[in-house]
Amino acid sequence: MAIEKPSTDDKGEDEYTYGYRLWEAKFFPEAQQQLLRVVQQYPRHVRISYARNLLGRAYLEDGKPGTAAQYFLQNYQADRKGDRAADSLLYLGVAMSRLKEEKRACLAFAEFRQNYAAELAGRLKSQYEAATKPVTCN
Repeated sequence: MAIEKPSTDDKGEDEYTYGYRLWEAKFFPEAQQQLLRVVQQYPRHVRISYARNLLGRAYLEDGKPGTAAQYFLQNYQADRKGDRAADSLLYLGVAMSRLKEEKRACLAFAEFRQNYAAELAGRLKSQYEAATKPVTCN
């Protein structure tokens, strides 16, 4: 299956879109490589928050929660108002849960609830509910 790489006037967008398509097709190692290239070559691009978050997702879905956690934390800390900062904090909790770090997972989920009430009530509601089911937090 060939994944088409876009070619427009916005090279950063093209590179991100290609990484997204690789991830969507579940070519996780290739997506990791492509998205890392985006993060390194286009650190000020409008899609940087998306790229760092998706890089974490590519590692998480490839069974590498430790590496994923690093990218989620980096994205969240780099810009807490970034387009995918809330997603990264939520998935940081998921990664910690998969690493059997329940206390850290609970801290991430609590910070998510505190800082991203709108996302919790809307766009990320179902992901949050699924993410917190396997974890027992106080």
